[in-house]
Amino acid sequence: MAIIAGAFALLGAAVSAYSAIKQGEQAEAVGKYNATVARQQAESARRAADANAETQRRHYERILGAQRARYEASGVIGSEGSPLLVMMQSEEEAALDVARVRYGGTAQAYGLEAEARLQRQQGKFAKRQSYLKATGTFLSGVGSAGGMYAGAGKGSTGGGYDLVGTV
Repeated sequence: MAIIAGAFALLGAAVSAYSAIKQGEQAEAVGKYNATVARQQAESARRAADANAETQRRHYERILGAQRARYEASGVIGSEGSPLLVMMQSEEEAALDVARVRYGGTAQAYGLEAEARLQRQQGKFAKRQSYLKATGTFLSGVGSAGGMYAGAGKGSTGGGYDLVGTV
């Protein structure tokens, strides 16, 4: 009977170990998927920032063009003195705004790429942990089964009679 119980203990340990490994592999797959999604979001953030920066740049080009046209229509020379300084200041602010838009997208993309690396690492860690758990579970089951098998020969003298103390 102890041999059967030991075999079941060993079988249970093997099933638990297999389950732990599969859970780790699943966690790794989830980590890889989440990493892929985060990388795609990072690329999307870069593209959106580029598109927004281009839209902003065109907007400022129209504003600066209208400003030049007003100077010319009023007879003011836009390439000298205060009008030139105003135009230079406007162009500088426009370039700075465009750079801010690009930087925001780059920063967001960097954060998403960091998230992708983290997700991938967590998946790998979960898989490694599952192998350690599976090994521990299996070894514990083997020890338990061995204990049951070793205990099968003790305490039994056969026939159900206790012969201790008889002559």
